[in-house]
Amino acid sequence: MHSFTRQLAQLTCAALIALGGASWAQASASHPLLAQGDALWAAGKPELAQKSYEDAVAAQPKSFDARMKLGGLQLSQQAFTAATDTYKQAIGLNANNAKAWVGLGFSYLHSDRKDLTLAAFNEAIRLDPSYKDRLATLMVKLAVN
Repeated sequence: MHSFTRQLAQLTCAALIALGGASWAQASASHPLLAQGDALWAAGKPELAQKSYEDAVAAQPKSFDARMKLGGLQLSQQAFTAATDTYKQAIGLNANNAKAWVGLGFSYLHSDRKDLTLAAFNEAIRLDPSYKDRLATLMVKLAVN
């Protein structure tokens, strides 16, 4: 992937993860392991945060929120294969969540899987049209390259 496109993708990814923070805060309040993971991540201890999120997934195997937090952390730590798997699991639990599709799209993007990136982003836009504007510049760059 070209340097400019990678930089744009990283900035967009950070912005989209930040957009999801408010809704995930409510999920953290209902699950102590998620709240613990959030605190550890904020404290700059991503390895410990990952363990908390993994424990939350193990404790509640059907927790969409735990997988979203784990996937976001994996994405931020550039563990793209793991993030792809985690986002796929989240989508398996809630295929109608646009944020999960965006996360999957970014994990594909950073794995240089352009066709799958575009497909995931298009699904996110289908589910939540507000993502069209947010992803427009990145999708144009992907289509050109």
